[in-house]
Amino acid sequence: MDFKRAVSEEEGSATLEFLGMVPLVFMVMMIAWQFVVGVHGVIVAQSAVNEAAKVYSITGEWTEARAAAQSTVNHISYLQLKSADAAMTGDSQFNAKVSVDINLVFLPDMLFPNGKPSIPFTSEASGKVIE
Repeated sequence: MDFKRAVSEEEGSATLEFLGMVPLVFMVMMIAWQFVVGVHGVIVAQSAVNEAAKVYSITGEWTEARAAAQSTVNHISYLQLKSADAAMTGDSQFNAKVSVDINLVFLPDMLFPNGKPSIPFTSEASGKVIE
């Protein structure tokens, strides 16, 4: 009889439910934060390619344009510039392309001795060289 009464009492059940939900809530918060970081990384990559295209259209020098893209990406700790290229497509027309890696922020470094996994993203812009 004591066992049935002990099982039927619900003392402490709210605490157990709370403790069961805490890891799930933290996981959802981490996924949401990574999504925000990813969206910000995409916006910064698009800004970098726009800046590179603007500099290239004025100067016609891709080294200066690449430096502009690099300076846009440099101040973001979870972004790494992979490449920045431009190709002439016609008479004074060009396409600029910037590729970045968006690092996953919540993965511990000790699990990945060769570097954390990242999400590659490429953004393009086109324009005309001003003469």
